[in-house]
Amino acid sequence: SLSSRFLSGRRGSITKGSKTLVAFKTLIYTIDPITGEDRPVRIGSRCFIGGGSMILPGVTIGDECIVGAGSVVFDDVPPRCIAAGNPARVIRRDIDVGPYGRLRS
Repeated sequence: SLSSRFLSGRRGSITKGSKTLVAFKTLIYTIDPITGEDRPVRIGSRCFIGGGSMILPGVTIGDECIVGAGSVVFDDVPPRCIAAGNPARVIRRDIDVGPYGRLRS
């Protein structure tokens, strides 16, 4: 299946801003596997979440961010950054993006 999965413990615990694109095979979930606690996930506006990524419980991704394909995001990502890897880390700051996280030159 090429779809993304959003697994939340309760309604409204995953939020995504406007003009944000979540690519195929992405998993976003809010239930902490150790405590069973519902920890909301927030994704800002004008972001791009690369295919095959995982966004773990309690993570906030700021506005105008890009998450690289296959990344595992354990920690918050500040606005206007590119994060990639496992675990995801910020590899570039102060980027300029358009709708859906498209980089501007």
